[in-house]
Amino acid sequence: MSGQVGIIHVHSNYSHDGRDSLARLRELSLERDIAFVALSDHAEDFDAGIFAAFTAECARLSDARLRLIPGLEYRFAGFKGMHLLAFGLREWIAPETPADFARLAPAAAALTAVAHPVLPRYRIPPEVLDVVDAIEIWNAGYNTRYLPDPRAIRLLQRLRRRRPEVVGFAGLDQHDASNDRELRLLLDLDEPDPLAAIRAGRFRSRGRTMGMDATVSWSAARLGALRVARLFYDRVERTQDKVARWVRRPR
Repeated sequence: MSGQVGIIHVHSNYSHDGRDSLARLRELSLERDIAFVALSDHAEDFDAGIFAAFTAECARLSDARLRLIPGLEYRFAGFKGMHLLAFGLREWIAPETPADFARLAPAAAALTAVAHPVLPRYRIPPEVLDVVDAIEIWNAGYNTRYLPDPRAIRLLQRLRRRRPEVVGFAGLDQHDASNDRELRLLLDLDEPDPLAAIRAGRFRSRGRTMGMDATVSWSAARLGALRVARLFYDRVERTQDKVARWVRRPR
């Protein structure tokens, strides 16, 4: 595979619902020819001390072959489904509201994003949309591994009309690496800083069925066809996951 391959929106066992240690994520990523992992562990499981240990372990396990990039996923009381991502987080921050995140995260993180817009029903506070770098337009957990979210793409397109620098990306939302949902970000080999390249739009998202650039400037007709196709693929994904859970169930 040519180019630099990475995964984004990944949880380790620093999150209460993550199964994989950072060492295990490193091992599996190298087996899968992945060059960088942008982590987004749950901020509610952290404090300043845990964050310091987390970033130190990411640094210790990173080298020329693989970079583990520390980041956190924030959720907020009173904002159901609203999760915001801070990748490449350089310091501990503890925003209590989306407005706090909009104020603190841009200076503390290399890349900020709205996660799975379907959960807050695509209602994103304007102060967040004024500063965020990216929209997760394909979340492997909530949108299936097969197809992106047409409504999230429309959200990105509307935002790009006034902020054309905002990009859309495919995120794994991975909590268990044994279930690889196969979404990848593809960068040129000579990109020295993956998050800077993503923020600048120098990447492609790729999944099982399709790929897309950072702008996802698809027509209304194409988005309509995508919505119809999702009806089939969502059923396939749900069936596969039920079978997988049954197989893994202790006997």
